[in-house]
Amino acid sequence: MLMTVEELRKYITTDEMDQVLEAKLQALELSIQGYTNNDFKRHLTAEGEYPMDVKMGVVNLMKWELTNRDKVGVASETISRHSVTYFNMDAGNSVMGFPVSLLGFLKPYKRARFGRGVS
Repeated sequence: MLMTVEELRKYITTDEMDQVLEAKLQALELSIQGYTNNDFKRHLTAEGEYPMDVKMGVVNLMKWELTNRDKVGVASETISRHSVTYFNMDAGNSVMGFPVSLLGFLKPYKRARFGRGVS
């Protein structure tokens, strides 16, 4: 597992239930393994933990998930004289539903994917 819910709670404050956070962490782990084509077995520490850069990257992804996911699709909002503009989440600047800028930590772990030839 990427990290435990208790470990995640050391870095973020949220009212989400532990079961929800655990499910999101498991989903992120599967998504990251699929995106990088890497099961991370060679990169795990002696204790079987993921490298710290991957863990902190996941913390940043979870922060984004919990604070910004509900704003995806909103281009801008204005209340009185206060205006906020969000970046566009299209295929060019998002991967796995997250901004590309948050996934830079995975670049060293990406492996080439070799497929079978088309018959």
